[in-house]
Amino acid sequence: MAQGTKDELRRERLREYDAALTAARAPVAVLALFAAGREARAAEELLEEAFAATAVDGVDAADALPAAVWVALRQADIDATLELLMRMSRTEFVLAAHEELDARYRLTKVEERRPLPDVELLIGQLAAFLHIPRDVVAIISGWGAEDPRTAAEIETLLEQRFGSPSGNRPGSRAAGFGAAGLNVAGSGGVASGAVGSGAVGSGAVRQPDGGGRNGAGLRMSSAEFSALLNLAPEQRAVLGTLVRQTEITIAADG
Repeated sequence: MAQGTKDELRRERLREYDAALTAARAPVAVLALFAAGREARAAEELLEEAFAATAVDGVDAADALPAAVWVALRQADIDATLELLMRMSRTEFVLAAHEELDARYRLTKVEERRPLPDVELLIGQLAAFLHIPRDVVAIISGWGAEDPRTAAEIETLLEQRFGSPSGNRPGSRAAGFGAAGLNVAGSGGVASGAVGSGAVGSGAVRQPDGGGRNGAGLRMSSAEFSALLNLAPEQRAVLGTLVRQTEITIAADG
C-alpha cells in the first residue's frame, strides 16, 4: 500500500476517533445533571466515597470507577470526566496498523491504539449508585442535556428515591442570601426586589408578593443569576435548561 494512502487512512481514522470523543460528551453532560441533583439531596453524606464503593453487575471491584469521577461529574467538568474514563478504560480505538520484523525476524502486525472513554461503565455505576434501572439512565442520557424532558425526568427520579433537595447547605455557593427568597426566571426575566438588606442591580424594587419571608423577594433572569454566582458555562447551561421548564424559587433555611 502506498504511503500516501496509509496517511489518508490514518487521518480518516483520526477523524472518526475525534468524532467518538465528541459524541461521548453529550451523555456525560446528562450524567452530570444526575450528579448535581443527587448532591442537592446529599446533606452530610460523602457521595464520592459511596460512588467509588458501588458494586456493578458484571464489573470487578478493581475495575470500578474511582471517587474522582464523581467529583469531576458533580462539578460538570466534562473534560476531566472523559479524561478519567479514558484512563480507566479497556476499550481502545485502532488508528492504524503496519507490519514490521520482530527480534526473530518474523513479520508482525503492529497497531496504533488510543483509549476510548467507557461511558457505558459510567452509566452502569451511576445507575447502581442511584438505585435507578440502568436502561432508564441510558435512555435519558441519549436525550441530551438540552432536551426539555431530561431535567424534569431526572428531578422526578431523584425525588422518588431521595426526596426534595436539601436547600442551601453550609458551603453552598447559593447560601447566604439571608431572609429573602430568590426566584429565578428565564433569560427574558427582569431583575427586581432585594436580597437580604442590599439591592441587586439598578432600579431594584421589592415585590409585595415575593416568595421570601415577610413578602421580601428577588426576581432575576437566569443570565443575571449566573453572573451573580459566577457560574461555569456548564452550570449556566443546566440553569438555562431548568428555567425553560419552570421558574426556580430558592428559599432561605429555617
